[in-house]
This record gives sequence, structure tokens and C-alpha cells, in this order.
Amino acid sequence: MTLRESYIQGLIDLLAAIPSFPAGVHRSMSVAFSREDSPALIVHRGAEDIENSLGDDTERHCEILISVVSRGDAPDQEADEVMEIAHPAIMQFSAPGLYLVEEVGTNAPVFAGADGNACMVTTRYKVHYCTSRLSLGA
Repeated sequence: MTLRESYIQGLIDLLAAIPSFPAGVHRSMSVAFSREDSPALIVHRGAEDIENSLGDDTERHCEILISVVSRGDAPDQEADEVMEIAHPAIMQFSAPGLYLVEEVGTNAPVFAGADGNACMVTTRYKVHYCTSRLSLGA
């Protein structure tokens, strides 16, 4: 397993373990959209940049996207309530090789459905970590 995938799995485990967490936690968008539970939080990958400035090591900066899909009269408000609980846990996440979790920003809500009662809000985080130039793992 690559380090970035281990970080995604670690975040899923961390969020799912929060007592009374107000959303189902998933790795797959398709699983979250095919379920009727609302809200749903999805942990998935974004882009990754690298810096080859450390000799034999590569510094990596990988976006990890946290999307909340909610349905209701004010789905964007519900998404914010989920992120209010998730954000501090994400920012304090630690794992081997990981040296910084940085919040990058939040995308505008995307509404769906004829009456706009479904919404997805994605917050972008960047994890900074280091690997060997020849490996995506530890």
C-alpha cells in the first residue's frame, strides 16, 4: 500500500471512530451516492505534487479531498455541521512519514436534484510527506 493510500485509510478509520459521528464515512464516491444514508462523508484523492530537493528522498504534497454529500432542506448547512466535527480530527491526524496536514480550501457547494435538496461540499487538505525517490511507500 502506498503511503498516500495509508493516510486515506487512516483518516477513514479516525473519522469513523469518532463517537456519534453524524455521517457515514466512505472511501468511494459511488458507494456514497448509491446509499440512501445522509449525510455521507467521502475521503478520496486529489492531485499530488513532488519536490526532488532532498537527494535520495522525494518530498510529496498530496491533496486529500473530504466531500460531504447531504440531502435535505439546507444540505450545505448540514455539510458544514459534519465538517465542524471532522475538521479538528483531520488537522490533528498523524502517521508515519507524514509531517504536515494543511487545509487548502473548500469548493463551492454543488447542488443536484430538481429542488436542490442534494448537495456536495468538498474541502481540500494537503498532506506533506517524504518517500524514497524509488518508492511510493515507506
